[in-house]
Amino acid sequence: MEVAKGISKGLAFRTAIIGCLWCVALQAQARILSFSSENEQRNSLSESQYSALENYAKSLLKASLKSSDFTLVARNAKTKAENIPHVILGLLRTNNNEQDYFWLSPIAAYRCLTVETACTPNAGAQNGSVGLTYIALEKQTASAPLAETLSERISHFKTSDAFNTLAQTLINSINTGFPDALLTHGTISLQGELPADTSDLWVIADLVPLFSELGERGELVGIAADFVRDVLEQVDTPPAILSAPWKRIAKEAMSKSNVMVFSVVRTQERDEVFHWIAPVSRNLHGLFGIDKAYISTFNAVPKSYRIGTLLEDYRYNVALKNGFEVHGFDSWQDLAEALFNNEIDVIFGSQGAVDFGCNPSKYECKRVKLVSEYEVTTAYVALSRKDTSVLVLEKLKLAAAKVRKSQAFKAQLAAWSQMVSQQHGIAHHTKNGVVHLWNKN
Repeated sequence: MEVAKGISKGLAFRTAIIGCLWCVALQAQARILSFSSENEQRNSLSESQYSALENYAKSLLKASLKSSDFTLVARNAKTKAENIPHVILGLLRTNNNEQDYFWLSPIAAYRCLTVETACTPNAGAQNGSVGLTYIALEKQTASAPLAETLSERISHFKTSDAFNTLAQTLINSINTGFPDALLTHGTISLQGELPADTSDLWVIADLVPLFSELGERGELVGIAADFVRDVLEQVDTPPAILSAPWKRIAKEAMSKSNVMVFSVVRTQERDEVFHWIAPVSRNLHGLFGIDKAYISTFNAVPKSYRIGTLLEDYRYNVALKNGFEVHGFDSWQDLAEALFNNEIDVIFGSQGAVDFGCNPSKYECKRVKLVSEYEVTTAYVALSRKDTSVLVLEKLKLAAAKVRKSQAFKAQLAAWSQMVSQQHGIAHHTKNGVVHLWNKN
């Protein structure tokens, strides 16, 4: 279950049963995105070369969002004043701006001396001689879910034949000035092949029931473990996966490069420690009770409610700070028992935790309903940031996108979903290869 939210203590979401409110919002109405192009490379390219790259970046973004409800508009004073989310095409990633943007996907790679500007840190070449330009989203706290969606859409498109055609058309148009230009790891490299070595990945899993747990022979089983094995096979890396407690995983990720971990709940704090490869699951956290009226905001919940949650869970402190009477328990099973025995008024947890803890042969578990929402989290396959090549990240993101589109993984996920429903009775559905354990309707 979820134990703590910081990097040092971790957030070991033992059921990993996830919901996604902002996905519903995206489907309900069109989202407007403003965009503009950077011109840092204009001086090192001919007018026709620069124009070709600029048009390529626009086409890449538009094609990635073709099937969605996004509307793209050129940035102007009005969109800026209205604080409409802003995407920048061709932004050079450097040490100075690393934390200012969500880096959605790389566009092109240059030699730094040719660009006459700073290099991109950990770009995979010797002596840091590569500058990578990106499709980037201006960073705001509220735009993190949008960044996740855009990054996934672009990676998905980059695994298509249409993308290969788009990229090859650009390469042909600039080949005279850049004879070594080629497509590598979803990036147009103007200096030939760029290394993205995944042979030394250290892959560690947190033990999560149904997602990654030890089988009878000590091997890792579960849908997250299956997904990661498939990704590793895509990049020709032996699928050797270790397991460790979350505290060990967090320590290794903060101190070493090329540490691939799952499943990690994405938080603003962790953006400085991890690159995010692909989502595994999403989770709705809130208060759950019996015969209680729904309350639209967490702040409006009566302070008279007795709240139960796990001891040492981050929500224990959240409830205390909000002035509630808080009762701590050792397990979700104990919490369910306390709720039905009227020792507490509501459980502070996730839908999955409630489903996991409530025994339907002992209690009327269907009576436990959401009383008030607190937050939504997404759990990822992640990669340590420290000295890890951003091209290794892109290589793994593309591999993950291919796996999620494959018929083999779709069959794995369908079989797993059926097992979860029949053997555990946990309400859920899946979308785009990601587990959402709440009723679809």
